[in-house]
Amino acid sequence: MALSLQDGVQVWQKVKQALTNANPATQNAFRVLREYIATQGQNPQLQFIPFTAAQAVTDTGFQAADVACTLYGAYVNGARTTGTTSAFFAIHAAATNGATTTTILTERFKAAGQSFGAVFPSGMAVETALTVSFATAVGGATESAAADAGNGFVLVGA
Repeated sequence: MALSLQDGVQVWQKVKQALTNANPATQNAFRVLREYIATQGQNPQLQFIPFTAAQAVTDTGFQAADVACTLYGAYVNGARTTGTTSAFFAIHAAATNGATTTTILTERFKAAGQSFGAVFPSGMAVETALTVSFATAVGGATESAAADAGNGFVLVGA
């Protein structure tokens, strides 16, 4: 999907709503990120891009952005309620999850109720496109089952 940037106020309202039931430490990390970006990070326009477990396990992953962008944050809340099969969440700087050399962030999900948040105050460059996925191995392209994956969002700018 193409970038559709908005003023930070609108985007941060979406982030706050998405993190309503998140761990307070994760909520705080995103609050501090917001404050830093607004005061010292030139307050760029941003886009909140949500995704579901079902989208993230489609063949080649979920392409959240089809252009170069800057990643400021990511959050995933595991969908799992039972079981112990590992699923590896990844963000790829590419149009698909097909190459391990494009993986810029990864985290293992194995336990019920697991969540993960990451913030990048200066932003992380994403050269061509941004794809999120859940795979059966680190950097892998074999998709996990949606029941082992998670729902979440990425926060990007130009």
